Amino acid sequence: MNKQLINLAKETLTILEKKSWDLIIFDEIIKKTKINTKILDVKILKKHDLLSNINRYFDSKLNKASYIVDQSSRKDMVFEMMMLRFDILQTYRKSITKIFESFRKKPRDLIFLLPSFIESMILIANLSHISIDGIKGNLKVKGLLIVYFSSFLVWVEDNSESLEKTMTSLDKYLDRADSLLRIFYK
Repeated sequence: MNKQLINLAKETLTILEKKSWDLIIFDEIIKKTKINTKILDVKILKKHDLLSNINRYFDSKLNKASYIVDQSSRKDMVFEMMMLRFDILQTYRKSITKIFESFRKKPRDLIFLLPSFIESMILIANLSHISIDGIKGNLKVKGLLIVYFSSFLVWVEDNSESLEKTMTSLDKYLDRADSLLRIFYK
């Protein structure tokens, strides 16, 4: 991820600490970061693209931090990768919860972010050494997405520093996914 996109993500997150997503104006953020959107390798053309950019920023942070995760079972690695991602989100908790509150009122607006979240789950699968080839791989990615979103809903309400509720729910959801779809980790 290039420096301009990182700066754009950070600036968007900073503005979100003070304003709700609904009140943010796309042109205001672009002007504030002084980014020429025409020279970016990733197109940032509208307000929703800012959220996809933030998600890519979180993915790049996860990718860089993933070296700290010990090689272990695939389930344990998925758990560690997702918790590492929640730790990254925790740094920007106020901004992320403002985005979430906006989508809670208008959940249909979340659909455009689905491809970005699928990319995130593919990254988590790859970092966890889970094959995502073919139909089984497609099911694994969708399963990871369901587990992630289910755990995210707990994370939003988990105000503890240790994220104990989030860890417990993530572990429970991964166990359920494993029980329902034994192919999940093969």
